[in-house]
This record gives sequence, structure tokens and C-alpha cells, in this order.
Amino acid sequence: MHLRLLVTFNKDTAATSQDARDHVFEALHDEGFCCESGRWRTCIADWFVIGGRWSGFLSRLTWAKEFDHVVTTTEAEHETQVWGAWYGDRTKQKVQRKLAKQFQELWDSTAPPAYKGIPYQRDTYKVDGYEDDAMLLTRELYDSVLYEFAGRAESDHHADLDFDDVSPEMIGHKWLVVVDYHT
Repeated sequence: MHLRLLVTFNKDTAATSQDARDHVFEALHDEGFCCESGRWRTCIADWFVIGGRWSGFLSRLTWAKEFDHVVTTTEAEHETQVWGAWYGDRTKQKVQRKLAKQFQELWDSTAPPAYKGIPYQRDTYKVDGYEDDAMLLTRELYDSVLYEFAGRAESDHHADLDFDDVSPEMIGHKWLVVVDYHT
């Protein structure tokens, strides 16, 4: 089963999204997330990547809300899912290709400069994920996904690499990175 882990850590540890994603990958590997010795000794995962099936999740919670609404509505209208689906029917394949192109153009026209060019249909096995799989923690992201972990440094779906309890004081001082892991 694939699960999502949200990882936070002090922003001074990484200067860029790539640095942040690399830091989390190395920390999870080095601290025994996949059945090795270290912080996690209970064999939480047998495999993980940054982003993975949840690549783009942070964008969809922030700047890409309208983009996500357009995609969802358009897919429903055409009864065709673009990302994560494969159809044997040639007509559906044609619609899927057309929509994929349309969604990529929409992504590129609305994305912040740092995210332009990220493929809408992503490689879910790309080990280090994509630029928007790590973001500095904002109030919007905190309120959307971290508030439920308040008062804890670690839970089933969140871990702070600095062992800090989740609180609003993290806003602006922590990176937030999305991890896809398999158990």
C-alpha cells in the first residue's frame, strides 16, 4: 500500500527545493525509514520516493487550486482520467492525449515561474520528485495539512526531522516535503 508522509525540517538546512528534497531523502535513508537502524526501527516502509503518487500535492493545495478544479471538471465531462490511467480503447486514448496536452498548456500558463515546465503527467518513480514537492511552510499549507498534527513531532503521516512539535510557529521556518512510501 502506498502512503503519504509529510516531512518538515528547519529551513536553514536547505537553500532550494532540490536541497530540501535531497535532505529528506538522505535523512529517511540514513535514519532507517526502510527497515534499517536509526530513528525508525519498526520497518515503516520497504520503499519510498519524494513526491511519487502525491507529486504536485502541495501545488494543488496552494496556487493550483483553480487548475485542479478545471482538470477535475474537464475529466468528468469527458469521462476520461488523464494522470494515472491507461485505456485500451483507442477513442479514450485519443481524448486522453488531447486533454493531457491541454492540461500541460494550462499548467505552464498559470504556474509560478519556478514550476513552469514541470510535466503535468509526472513520473511517480522519480526518486527526488519535482520542484513543487518541497515548499517553505506557509499558513495556507499549515492550515491545509499540518494543523491536525499539532503538538506532536511525529505521527503516522508526519515527521519533523528536528523533533519539533507541530505548531503555527513553524510557519515560515520549516520546509514541507511530500514523500510517497510503500508498506
